[in-house]
Formats: sequence, structure tokens, C-alpha cells
Amino acid sequence: MRLEKLRQVDLNLLIAFAAIAEEKSVTAAASRLFLSQPAVSRALQRARAMFQDDLLIRTRNGLELTLRGRKILQELEILLPKMDQLVAPNLFDPRHEKSHFRISGPDNVCTAILPRLCRQYASGGYQVRFEFLPWQAGIAELVERAQLDLILHIDDGLLPVHFHSERLYREDWICAVACNSRFGERLSLKQYLAATHIVVATYGGVQTIPDKQLAAVGAKRNSYIRLPYFGVALQCLPRTDLVLTVTSGMRSAIERIPELRIVKAPKELHGFHFLMAWHPRLTTDPRHAWLRETLRQVSPQVGSGQPP
Repeated sequence: MRLEKLRQVDLNLLIAFAAIAEEKSVTAAASRLFLSQPAVSRALQRARAMFQDDLLIRTRNGLELTLRGRKILQELEILLPKMDQLVAPNLFDPRHEKSHFRISGPDNVCTAILPRLCRQYASGGYQVRFEFLPWQAGIAELVERAQLDLILHIDDGLLPVHFHSERLYREDWICAVACNSRFGERLSLKQYLAATHIVVATYGGVQTIPDKQLAAVGAKRNSYIRLPYFGVALQCLPRTDLVLTVTSGMRSAIERIPELRIVKAPKELHGFHFLMAWHPRLTTDPRHAWLRETLRQVSPQVGSGQPP
């Protein structure tokens, strides 16, 4: 970019010239710019010297543009609105501006958030597109490489320290079982450890939150099968004695399956928070600010685990 010539230009002269050219009057332009008439006249004289052209000449019908002046005004009609957007506080309007957001999170947080997101923004009135990518190992690196705009992550202190994050909502643990299973309304720790579990591990080879919390009290559950998807795990429960430990944001998904019911988890399994996390380069971006506010609005109510 060559800036040598531009450094010598007073950009205020372009604004003054554009106002005079549009108003065809120095007096009207002065009123529009909240300047005195002599100040605007001086600005026109300096603009003429800068462009080495009269720019505007006086005729019986008032001020008229020269050929050079008309060409400059045509360029300014494109340039000045862009400059105004550049320096003015920028807001993102999803009804008129297209944008594509890439997000990733495990399917339990997606179950809690996506239905509300779709109900609110899947209509034809919005230009935004949401793409949810599979949850996988190395997810932070995808954010670093700008391949993801946002991740939905547990509050476990394992995110890169330079990432920005914000708590979205709290999750508690509940257990899903078959309707005809032998369990009562709540599982004690003893009953929980004696049961056979189907375990959802969103990261292969990484200890799950319930397993970490059990290990803290010197306990370990008996897992019959491990898989990466909560939705599939729910389908495995009917006509078995298996126990599936899920986050409370999945309550509505369990209640939609007639063959399942919810029992309370042992008190030793305590709640945690889901975060939204992003790279700091996106913090001041108007698009990303809108995305974060949207996720705040569609997140479950704090502490309830239920979609609002």
C-alpha cells in the first residue's frame, strides 16, 4: 500500500467538497457541516489547489461540477460511506448481513442449546448460518488456526490460558434408566457403584467428569460400554438395567423417550459449568459479539438445566 501521497492530504477537504457538490451551495454545505461559510469557502479553495482543478464553477444555475469534479464526487460517493463505517461503532445486523459461524461442542451441550437456536434463527428472516463441527481432540488448535469461531467447553481449567471464555450455564448430573428398571427415585453411591453403566466419553482415552469425581472419593463405576454420543446412549437403555449419567440439560431429550425415566444421581456427583471460549482476536469483532450474545440468550437458565 503506497501512503506517501495520502499522508499529504487533508481528508476533511474531501468531506467539504462532497457537501458543497451535493448541496450546490457553500452556504448550505456550511450549515450541513456545522461550519461557518468562510471556513467552507477556504476548504473549497484548498481542495482546488490539492486537485489542481476548479472542481466547481459558478453559473446562472448555481455551482456546477467540472468534469474532474464530477469524477471525484463519483469516487467519494463510494469511498466516504466505507470510511464512515470504518471509524463508526460497527454493529452486526443478522437480518441484512451474511455470516457463517463455526462452533463445536459435545452433543449434551448441543442438545441443550441447539433447539432454541433453531427456533429463533432458522427462519428466512436471517442471513446467518451456523455450522456445528464434531467434538474432537485438539479442538483448541482449531480455534488457534481460525477454523472455529467458538467452542462450548466444560469449566475444567484445561483451555489455553490466552483464550477468552465466559460461563454460559450450570449443569447438574442426572441418571437415565429404563422405565421397568429396579432403581428407585434416587441412587445412593452404593447403588450407583453396584450398577452397570453405559458411559459417554466425548474424548477418547480421557477420564470423564463423573469418573474424576468418583475417583476423588476413592470410588470407580462399572462401565459395560463406552461410546462418544449421548443421543445414541439413550437409545441403548430400554429393556436393560444399564444406568446412563447425563447432564441435566438433556432432561427434555430423556422425557421424550417413553421407555425411559429419570432418577437422581448420587450427591457425590456435583455440578459444573459450560463455557463458551474463543480466541482473543475475535473479542471486538461485531459478528462475534453478536454470536456470543445469541448463545447467552439461547442457553438454559442458570442452575435449572432446562432450556428457557
